[in-house]
Amino acid sequence: MKQRKSHDKTKKIRLPYVDNAKVILITVLINTGIVFLFFWANNNIGLKDVILDSTICAVITTIINMSIVYFRLKKMRAGGQMPTVVPESTFMQRLPKNPIILGLIYALVFGVLIVGINMLILSFFDMQSMSFITWMAYKLIYATMLSVKIAEFCIFRYVQPDWANAKGIEVKEDTHLKPVKDPMPKISVFAAMYASVTGNLALNLIIGSILGGAIVTPEHEVVVFPTTQQGIPITGLVFGCICGALVTRGVMKGTNASLLVSAPEIPESARSDKRFSWMPKRILTMALVICPCNMVFSSVALWLIMKLFGMEVLDFFQFSVFITIYAAIMSKPLSYIITRRCTQPDYIRHLVSRDG
Repeated sequence: MKQRKSHDKTKKIRLPYVDNAKVILITVLINTGIVFLFFWANNNIGLKDVILDSTICAVITTIINMSIVYFRLKKMRAGGQMPTVVPESTFMQRLPKNPIILGLIYALVFGVLIVGINMLILSFFDMQSMSFITWMAYKLIYATMLSVKIAEFCIFRYVQPDWANAKGIEVKEDTHLKPVKDPMPKISVFAAMYASVTGNLALNLIIGSILGGAIVTPEHEVVVFPTTQQGIPITGLVFGCICGALVTRGVMKGTNASLLVSAPEIPESARSDKRFSWMPKRILTMALVICPCNMVFSSVALWLIMKLFGMEVLDFFQFSVFITIYAAIMSKPLSYIITRRCTQPDYIRHLVSRDG
């Protein structure tokens, strides 16, 4: 019994907010199974099918995420392993503590959001029906994003002090940094995303005017030629560079400011995660790492998306919405990677010593 207790003290325990891959994987697998159950061999999946499936997806995802997150955090609270540095939210503390009631609220809110978003996207791109393969790919994308976001809000509610400290259990020394970031939409990320989209559109207009993709008529009207599937890889390279640079700058500046205000104490025994600690500590050098990776990925991903969804040509307005949606999706993993780097013990020590 003593040996087990000693082992538990040295065991690395992560908050599911960071180590939530299993939760997401479970929800995605179950939602994928539902697609096979209801839509197998159906090559005419319409808007009514999307509405029904989106509603089911929101309910199932909420149930799974809430169940796993609540009981895991309840166990962590009982063992005194809750995080010590948490962004407090008055709004979140006003929500119910009961997981069933909270789950009902989340299912309703996220259900309305995902149904509305899916209907707008499919209607705007005139996708009145989809094949099974296309719908499967679309479902995997939105189900994953939905699971990530619901898991974040489930965790963020139960790390608030009104629940986390309710039992009065003493929290043990936090030797492994457990970053808890506020999942509420952040102005810095939206600003970076908006700037990357507008910057990409402006740069495409400039390049288009040089190469003939955009012309000015004698009546002084600007005509922008459509974006084609063959030309999207070049757009991906340009956008990947702009998006990577702006998101890196926005997230690092925001995280640095938050860390300097909260000034968390990092124990000497705290260990850095080698998956992130090798990355640079300065904004410029971090951007030099992020941008090339994002450029290559975006070039391939944008082409694959257009190919998969049968988008041969996008007009200017469709392309604007298309690239904005992609930017919103891409900003998530980019923000996660950069935030993880900025919450490593070695980075915080460096930041504090530099500005101290």
